[in-house]
Order: sequence, then structure tokens, then C-alpha cells
Amino acid sequence: MNNLKLQAFCLLVNLKKLAPVAKELGITAPTVSFHIRSIEEEYGVRLFRTNAGGYRLTEAGEGLYHYARQIVQLQKDMNQFFENLIEGNIGSIRLGASGLPAHIFMPDIIDQISTAYPDIRISLEVKTAPEIERKLILQELDFGLIMETKQEDPTLIYETIGEDSLVLALSPTHELATKKDISKSDVLKSKILLHTSSSSTNHFIEKWLEPFAPSTYTIELDSVSTIKKMLTYGKTLAFISVALMDEELKSGTLLKKELNDIKLTRKIQLVYPKCRLDSKIDEFVKRVIHNLACEYRIIES
Repeated sequence: MNNLKLQAFCLLVNLKKLAPVAKELGITAPTVSFHIRSIEEEYGVRLFRTNAGGYRLTEAGEGLYHYARQIVQLQKDMNQFFENLIEGNIGSIRLGASGLPAHIFMPDIIDQISTAYPDIRISLEVKTAPEIERKLILQELDFGLIMETKQEDPTLIYETIGEDSLVLALSPTHELATKKDISKSDVLKSKILLHTSSSSTNHFIEKWLEPFAPSTYTIELDSVSTIKKMLTYGKTLAFISVALMDEELKSGTLLKKELNDIKLTRKIQLVYPKCRLDSKIDEFVKRVIHNLACEYRIIES
């Protein structure tokens, strides 16, 4: 039995006459009568007694009305659910980010989403770029912000939203602090601090220092703040995104050195599954991310 028949039946119970029911549903009065007869034939019962006062329910009609109004309401609720979902009024948004994009973008992104859509559930996973890509491929995440991995998956869409530069970070007390041109051999005289979860950063370092023996020249740490603290002791070096050193550069606790023979730049990418159907909130998330990229001046307008 289709929902229109039940709607016609419930409306006829309440409005008593065919004409107002037909008007409400945008159909003709004979069509309303046809729907009622169709229900009666299906169950082999009479639903109404007709008199001068309009349509009155039979016992069978009373029973059907008890269930029909619940079915009609459930249909309305379901339609409302999908309308809200498409409009972004309910549901969830699952975000993923590698270290640097998480630090730069995610606080603002989450704040803007939660302000515009207060009923949306928001989650964030901070992992390496390959892990974020894997979760996007499996559709365990909706959107990811990552540093480029050079291995784009054909099932994902990659949008470059900016670039990030790595610089050699060190303390003003480090022996290389006053040296203008720093070579590979200079770097290899000191221990290099690596972020264990920053695979893209390590890829660039290994490329520049090739041949490279990480076990000999490096200390692996799981926190950028710990790396920056270790640098202040003046015994180690690290390759850090310039965006993560803003406070230290302003205070003078750390210095940055550009490398003359290589420019360590990486793309920052917005990534999401190709098969994803854009909803209103999806469009909002992408707009927020692109606007923030311009605001932070990491992408050319």
C-alpha cells in the first residue's frame, strides 16, 4: 500500500469530505475515492459510513486509522530526516589531518562548522598523510588536509590549497647560528631531530641529505613542541615548517636558516573521495578551507 493512499485516508477521517482532501493532496476528488476503494478492496472491509455529516469510520476504519496515522507520520519524519541531512542540520562530519594542517587549519575549521551547524557531530583524527589517505579511500573520513605524499590515489580528489616551506631550525647558541651558507656536511655534524609521525617532512630531509643514515644522525621525537624545546639547548638541528615557528622566531628563542642548494617546499592538499555526493555542509567545509588558506596567505589569491 503506497503512502499517498494512507494520506488520503487519514485526511478524509479528519476533513470528512472529498473536496478538501483532494485540494490538500493536489489531486481530484474521484482519485481520492479511488484510493479509499483500493484500500477497502485490498483488505475486504468497509472503512467509512457516509451520511449528511460526511464520512464516518467503521470499526475496521478505526483500526486502520490507528496504524495509518503512525505510518504517515513516520514517513513525514523520514522525509524530514533526509531533508535535514542534505541541508546539514543533522549528521556528522569526519575530518582528518596530518600534523601541520591540523595545527594551522583545524581549530578554525571546527569552530566555523560548529558555529554554522551546531547540531552536527564533528570528529578529527590527526595522523600521517598516508594514514589519512587510507581512511579516506575506505570512506572512514569525509575530508582530509595533508601534506603532499607524491602518490595520489585515483579514487580521491586532491585540491592544492597552499604551500609550506621547511627551514633549518636552530638555537641562537648553536655553532651554526652565525654561519651564512650551511652545507650538508655542516648539518651532519649535529644530531637532527625528526618528528616520528611526519613522514612527508622526513621524505624531504632524506632526499636532501642522500645518502642518509637516520639511525646515526637522528633523534626521533613524537612532539613538535618537544623538538622545539630540545633545539633551545643549542646541540641539535631540525627541519620544521616555518608556520610552526612563528612564536619562537618572534621571541628570538630559535632561528631559521634557508638552504641555498634546495628549496624544501610542500603542497598542502584538501583531499576527499571522488564518490562522495556533495551536501550543503560539504560545500560549506570546502569553502571554509579555501577561505582560510587565502586568509593565512599560504596560497596565491
